[in-house]
Amino acid sequence: MTTQVNAPFTIGDGLQALMDEKLDKLTTYFEKIEDITIFFRDHDHRAQSTPTGNSAEIRVLVPGQTLYAEETSESYEKSFIAAAEKMRKQLLKYKEQLNMH
Repeated sequence: MTTQVNAPFTIGDGLQALMDEKLDKLTTYFEKIEDITIFFRDHDHRAQSTPTGNSAEIRVLVPGQTLYAEETSESYEKSFIAAAEKMRKQLLKYKEQLNMH
């Protein structure tokens, strides 16, 4: 499994530890993950009078499919935790679908 992180900033130790913990847990739910790509983005939409936010996007490549989860909140950590939870649910659903066949 390969992991790539794309961010407009340097990943600090706290965020790196959080990512390592959550990604390790994802592999316990589905062990055949081939690739994980994480994108962190800073959304600044003040001109559109919507609140600013920090988003985390997780793309997971599994055999035959790409799963995708994204969340935006006031911090990258909260966004990543929420996106990882969405991904956990998707992996469990995907695994259940595989077991049905």
